[in-house]
Amino acid sequence: MDTNDLLNYTPGAVKAVNQKVNELLLKHEDTAKDVAVDPSVDIMKIAKACGINEVILVPPSQLGGKHAVVENGVVKIDENDAEGQRLFDLAHEVGHIVFNQITHMDIVVKFENTSYILQSTKYKAARHGTKRKSELPPGEREIEDFIDHFAANLLIPINRFQLWEDKTDKEIAEAFKVEEKCIKKRRQEVVYEVSILTSEMKPCSAETISDPNVNLNIENILKDIDS
Repeated sequence: MDTNDLLNYTPGAVKAVNQKVNELLLKHEDTAKDVAVDPSVDIMKIAKACGINEVILVPPSQLGGKHAVVENGVVKIDENDAEGQRLFDLAHEVGHIVFNQITHMDIVVKFENTSYILQSTKYKAARHGTKRKSELPPGEREIEDFIDHFAANLLIPINRFQLWEDKTDKEIAEAFKVEEKCIKKRRQEVVYEVSILTSEMKPCSAETISDPNVNLNIENILKDIDS
């Protein structure tokens, strides 16, 4: 991936997206699901939990040049879009909801008690749908880029992708129910995201993780296992 494509996807943004995606999956996904068999995310279930009541397909003439429109908890999506694009649009709208971007002017996210301001330029962000980013001013386009990263993470979580990354883009796209072009881009994003997330992990010494007050009698434990 061109480094320029990630200039606005800062380490703080990577951490914030990862944290929010994990929260949503833990709260709303089936924890017993075998993601090695079916890694797809139930985005409609998550969307409903976030306040989206219905998704309907409409002709492009009703969208005013937008990919999707949100009105009173109803998401209207272009009926001509492929299924993978529809799911991405829905995940994108969930992103605006969970990061409070329908009414707020800035994105301010928190990670481990630290606040990150992803967009500090003031502008009216009351949002009614997904416009093509090329039509947006720079400030809004930065917000849309961030929400796109969130949508990709939500539909293709890092840990699930890693279980499938040795398969072809087509196989992964079919399993996650997204477009193949999304997988091609996701391969490069995941490398960047993992490098950021693992950089925060520091190895612990044995002395750090051991409790001197706990005395394990290994011989007795092995006898119990043998019996």
